[in-house]
Amino acid sequence: MWPIPALEHTIVSVSFSPDAVVCSWIEKAKNGTAPLIMRAYKRYPLTNLELTNLVLFNPTVIKKYITSFLHEHSLANAFIGFILHGPTIAEQFVAMPTSTPHRTDFAISNSARSVVWEYRYLYPNDHGQFVFYVYTVPRYLILQYQLLAIAAQCNLITMTTQTMALLSAYKNIFGTAFRRSQLAVDMMRYNNNIGDIITVDALRCMVSGTASIAITDRLYCAATVGLFCSEKID
Repeated sequence: MWPIPALEHTIVSVSFSPDAVVCSWIEKAKNGTAPLIMRAYKRYPLTNLELTNLVLFNPTVIKKYITSFLHEHSLANAFIGFILHGPTIAEQFVAMPTSTPHRTDFAISNSARSVVWEYRYLYPNDHGQFVFYVYTVPRYLILQYQLLAIAAQCNLITMTTQTMALLSAYKNIFGTAFRRSQLAVDMMRYNNNIGDIITVDALRCMVSGTASIAITDRLYCAATVGLFCSEKID
């Protein structure tokens, strides 16, 4: 029998969006002012319709980008998380009369069998209701990315949306001081656009090693932080 390689307690995020694939590797910092450190970061621009509406039209090129990053940093046995951001994912913010609804309380159509959907409680609003983030992803799209992970020999442990990862980053930036009441204020101020809330300064207080990363890549970095914190990798 062939020996099974030991998995590393390291997580690499791969973000997919209409204009780029971004690979990031962060770890807990052993010292310094920030609790996390960005070990490696690489943005691969997509200019030839390799990925359109999150559909993989050239998985060979996308796989090459991922495997190249993993090989360059000796991360073949790392845990991998995929972050998806694009128009194929349906996202909405839904107000409910309770903070603990059942899944059947959400008005997901009968086409739900063809999608995977999830929700996350966010905050109470001024009208005595409770706001949730809800997203749906077509099953065929998830299958495409599962096959991509298999082809790239990735130890894929999770797939999530960029919004879900950013919400996790926001919570962990505040740490024990996180309050849903403050999230409510921030989200309503920015029309529920979590990406506008997380500033560069807040991100750099959370993770070091980002000084050389372009400001335009702020959301990719923040999503990586959120994915790492949500998976609680030691």
